[in-house]
Amino acid sequence: MRHGKGSGRPFMDGMMRKVRCCWLLLLGLLPGCQPKTSLDSLPDVSQTLEAAGRRLSGSLSEGRLTTLATHAPELVAVLNARERDVLGRGYLRFQTRVPMVVEVAAPANTVPFWIDDQGFVASGTTLTNADTRWSLFRKSFPAGWVGLGVNGLDRTPPAHYVVFLRAPPGHPPLTKGAVTLGKNLPGGWCLVQARTGVSAAGDVCRPFATIPDDLDGSILLQPRHEQRHSTLLASGRVWKTHVPSTAGADQVTISYGSDPAHELAWSWRTEPGALKTAIRILPARFESAENDARQDLDLTGMRVVSGASTLVRSPNLLNDPVIRRHVATVSDLSPDTTYLYSLADGSSQGWGPWRTAKTGRCKPGRIEFLYMGDAQTGLQDWGRRLFTAYRRHPGIEFILLAGDLVDRGNERTNWDHFFLRAEEIFERIPVMPCVGNHEYLDQGPRLYRSFFALPRNGPAAIEPGLVYHFETGSAFFAVLDSTLAVSDPRAARLQAEWLDAVLSGSRAHWKFVMFHHPVYPSHPSRDNPELRRAWVPIFDKHRVDLVLQGHDHAYLRTYPMRGGSPQATAGEGTIYVVSVAGDKFYDQVQREYTEVGLTGTPTYQTIEIDDVENRLTYRAWTDAAEIADRLVITKPAVGQRPVVARRELSEVR
Repeated sequence: MRHGKGSGRPFMDGMMRKVRCCWLLLLGLLPGCQPKTSLDSLPDVSQTLEAAGRRLSGSLSEGRLTTLATHAPELVAVLNARERDVLGRGYLRFQTRVPMVVEVAAPANTVPFWIDDQGFVASGTTLTNADTRWSLFRKSFPAGWVGLGVNGLDRTPPAHYVVFLRAPPGHPPLTKGAVTLGKNLPGGWCLVQARTGVSAAGDVCRPFATIPDDLDGSILLQPRHEQRHSTLLASGRVWKTHVPSTAGADQVTISYGSDPAHELAWSWRTEPGALKTAIRILPARFESAENDARQDLDLTGMRVVSGASTLVRSPNLLNDPVIRRHVATVSDLSPDTTYLYSLADGSSQGWGPWRTAKTGRCKPGRIEFLYMGDAQTGLQDWGRRLFTAYRRHPGIEFILLAGDLVDRGNERTNWDHFFLRAEEIFERIPVMPCVGNHEYLDQGPRLYRSFFALPRNGPAAIEPGLVYHFETGSAFFAVLDSTLAVSDPRAARLQAEWLDAVLSGSRAHWKFVMFHHPVYPSHPSRDNPELRRAWVPIFDKHRVDLVLQGHDHAYLRTYPMRGGSPQATAGEGTIYVVSVAGDKFYDQVQREYTEVGLTGTPTYQTIEIDDVENRLTYRAWTDAAEIADRLVITKPAVGQRPVVARRELSEVR
């Protein structure tokens, strides 16, 4: 049977259209095969992570999400094509003026998923450094924009990948001028020349043992080590906070400014939509004027001071991924004065309740302050310990915290719990912390820096607020970053030089230094000799009275130490203390420098300075109100006889 001319054409055309549609559908389902969006059009990686988290939380159980968090390939598999494209090309963007070969070195056991998506080929070459063994993957690119993906979506990568850029064979050597980094890059990427000994990170010393000949002299795109877990979609712990942000101001902290007698700084949290950042403040006319936002106050002399706010993102926190942190600094205050303050928020009243806060002293007098070591775990008990100290010692003027405030410093659920337990104290008394190694976990002290408004008078080369100093009354305090120092000798020397300079410029009668890692450890096996080499000579030179530390989770007080040896009196050396305030404990061994050592005992410490008697009284307290350790230092006025220190344990029960 014959068909008319062209009678089969519609049928064949329809079949071809179906075949093409099927192929397009199949291609769209394959990684790397979907049509590519231009790099300029890709959204921000953080927004994509936030959207992916919300999508997954709406479709998967919390149990399933927690399982995914420990299986990176499965986590990648639940991304949709758009999310995979953005996270695979939109993280690190740079422009090349000439063709080049891009070689990505990634930790061998945690190679990013996009290496395969983008068609990188394993070169067979490996690198090694103190972190791990690295595999190299190579791809040639024409002149133009290059987009690389995230380091990882969970915390398994031990380091951040690095990128080597070199000229193709037969081309002139590549110069830094041929590469332009994109705007708003995460983590502070740097362009450096690759030579033997070059570091895999810009913020810590992590040198590669050797550099292959074909990469020697190439351009290295160097990240910060702290950014290795900066794109977490899954934390592996808790995915939802029990203390989500609201329109009201909470998680309030008060800190001294560089001049505590005249400046205080407030930091607080609200939900993202509460845009107003301001504080109302006036001298208190009676001490009890707080806890009621609606009482009829005499507002004569009230000031309203504006501040600034930033959004803080935690994409893996599915029910509250974005909060707003507010900071307001009030200067020109009167010394040793109690003020009433009220914080702006997004509530219907527009202001939170009235609270009180007190400035520091500018003249000698009596000072009492609180010092606590690692809280880290057992935050509920730590909060009770903090409140007990406040109730027993109402004269406490400020609080020193020696690092490891939480267990996982870049999981916001840890901080939400920490602030919940300390709320009634932190909104009344200035808190001056130091950063510990657990605040650095995963992404560096990102959240720590977001939550505290600390003095910005440290070394210029170190992030503001991690190293600082202040004076109140007759006492000088310096806070150092030992986590940075133990990982990078340059940072240890830089802080030593800074401390030497600021101590040389201080005329304070009493001198205290606080940091996290002990100079003289209580732990049986670990040690920090680099801190002793860099910092102890400065303590000895300026006759620092007390060095306050944490980290080792076993209480220790040394004899007065000078030049590494015990001395007879405090006038001849510096006393070092290690404290723990949480419920995580280690054993310790007796050493030649140990005068008092306790294990399995959480404590808080009160330190009183009496400038009339030129006396410092130090006590370590247990939960049962017992004095576990007591020390009195009598410091003479200039020209008098040497200092006498005595341990007094008559009150120990």
